Amino acid sequence: MDEEILQDFLVEAGELYENLNEQLVELERDPLNADLLNAIFRGFHTIKGGAGFIGVTPLVELCHRAENLFDKIRNGEREYSSENADIVLQAYDYIGKMISALQAGERELESADPALLAQLDAAVKGVTASAPAVEAPVAAAPQAAPAKLSLPEGVDPDGDISDEEFEALLNQRDALSAPAAPAVPSSAGLAPGLDPDGEITDEEFEAMLAGLQAGKNPQEAAIEAAKSVGALHDVPSPAATPAPPPKPVAAKPAPAKSAPPKPAEEAESTVRVDTKRLDEIMNLVGELVLVRNRLLNLRTALQNEEVSAVVANLDHVTMDLQASVMKTRMQPVKKVFSRFPRVVRDLARKLGKEIELEMQGEETDLDKNLVEALADPLVHLVRNAVDHGVEDPDTRERTGKSRVGKLILAAQQEGDHILLTITDDGKGMDPDLLRRKAVEKGLLDETAAAQLDDKSAFELILLPGFSTKTEISDVSGRGVGMDVVKITINKLNGGIDIHSVLGEGTTFNIRVPLTLAILPTLMVGVGAYNYAIPLTAVQEIFDYDASQSNKIDGRMMVRLRSRSIPLYFMREWLSPSTHGESLDHCKVVIVNIGAAVIGLIVDHVRGQEEVVIKPLGAKLQGAQGYAGATITGDGRIALILDLPGMMNRF
Repeated sequence: MDEEILQDFLVEAGELYENLNEQLVELERDPLNADLLNAIFRGFHTIKGGAGFIGVTPLVELCHRAENLFDKIRNGEREYSSENADIVLQAYDYIGKMISALQAGERELESADPALLAQLDAAVKGVTASAPAVEAPVAAAPQAAPAKLSLPEGVDPDGDISDEEFEALLNQRDALSAPAAPAVPSSAGLAPGLDPDGEITDEEFEAMLAGLQAGKNPQEAAIEAAKSVGALHDVPSPAATPAPPPKPVAAKPAPAKSAPPKPAEEAESTVRVDTKRLDEIMNLVGELVLVRNRLLNLRTALQNEEVSAVVANLDHVTMDLQASVMKTRMQPVKKVFSRFPRVVRDLARKLGKEIELEMQGEETDLDKNLVEALADPLVHLVRNAVDHGVEDPDTRERTGKSRVGKLILAAQQEGDHILLTITDDGKGMDPDLLRRKAVEKGLLDETAAAQLDDKSAFELILLPGFSTKTEISDVSGRGVGMDVVKITINKLNGGIDIHSVLGEGTTFNIRVPLTLAILPTLMVGVGAYNYAIPLTAVQEIFDYDASQSNKIDGRMMVRLRSRSIPLYFMREWLSPSTHGESLDHCKVVIVNIGAAVIGLIVDHVRGQEEVVIKPLGAKLQGAQGYAGATITGDGRIALILDLPGMMNRF
């Protein structure tokens, strides 16, 4: 198996597989959509062709059965019922496992589950009316005697044939050659009458490849190629002796000469790059940013106009380079969203609910590492909305709502952040119920629970072990999931906000930075050291005034626009040796930590600075309150504060 051809196939198959996920779920809502039916048929057909090209027979067999079923559905001989949808989605899952196995390095795949293949066979053979004159079996028996292709009755073997007649011949050849590991896939569109395990001439191969490069689908390319070289005239009639194969000029196996066909322009304008190489480039750009910051500081000290001009130019180029490299790592959020139509569909069927999923802003780009990191939190939030949020159809009807619930998954860019929202039109959350549950589970005492406002009560669902379910199921009830969401979002230097109206629905807002590699920060000084606070968490800064603060329940508080905010003295934690020194000229930095708002008292505010996050050394791994380290513009090392972890230290 040629490794380069295999990688090309995996890239193409991965894209087709992702598209099929949404298309199959959408088809269940609109089973008569001819465009969707044709797109799904082509998806299975193309994956089958690529798999045959590299000789992955189990994948060929499975896709061939799915393709046969959809051929009958699009011809009106079968319906895309919920039962057929379940079978096809099982086959889809199995195809995903096979593709994943190939990506993981496995080269000998086991056949699909025989029970699943039998279900697909039954779905295909269940047609009794308007059966075609020549029906292709799903797979020929391995020991069957060699069979010959036969033209449909009434067709002149020496004349031209229609596309439909050619398609029937192609189906025959696919069926006869399916058990073997073909050197050339059925979807490559070999002309009828050619041995699928033999060789084709340069003329035939070049004609077929030219058609594919011109944008034709495999069948159209095969028809044009066959007509151009006269291969269609070599098809034997049922009573005739097979014509001798054309004499090759310089015969060669097709797989050894060409990768899976792609449009010429695409092949010339794109190149596949290992993500590790992109990470290395991003790290080097990060180092360049640190050098840039250092030069900017030196420029001020040198007071040289010529040096200042050069440094300003370097600053401009570095910013452009940083933005360009970041774009190479960007992926559309659709990479995450594409899995949710299936998740919602399966879970809704399991719970007996009717839910329509709407996705918005799928073209929004964000860092590939964030795409991967956001997958699990979004799955938990979507499952939570389906299970806890949207009511069953009868309940919705009794309350005057549509029987079909609505779930909206949206993404949009806001400055240097991405805003993700998950909104349902379900029953909403009852803050009083959440307070009672928190007390019952021992997470809060009654006094603390009573003091919570509604917004804080909603955030109780993010606590470990919290659940409003009275019975544990395989969907929910164990109190895990939502706390994972909070932990993951915090690690991404993001935040989560919850809004809910009882009887109307709930919205989760998640804000995360565009990239994790370079972080905008506010540099502050505590004692003799500098620290970096993620700028996204900073609300405002003002001078500390002891006369404006009061101690309430043992905690220093400051009044800010009719709201009491707790104060934390960073000296007590970061620089105990300075404890007791004068607090004159200190600053208060107001920050958001989740839904909480607190004030951090620091000695100095140095200003804003973009920093490159470096992991802490082995001895500091696991230390609470630190997200990493960086080198500042003056060449000193500064620790980056992890605000949620820091709060656990106070």
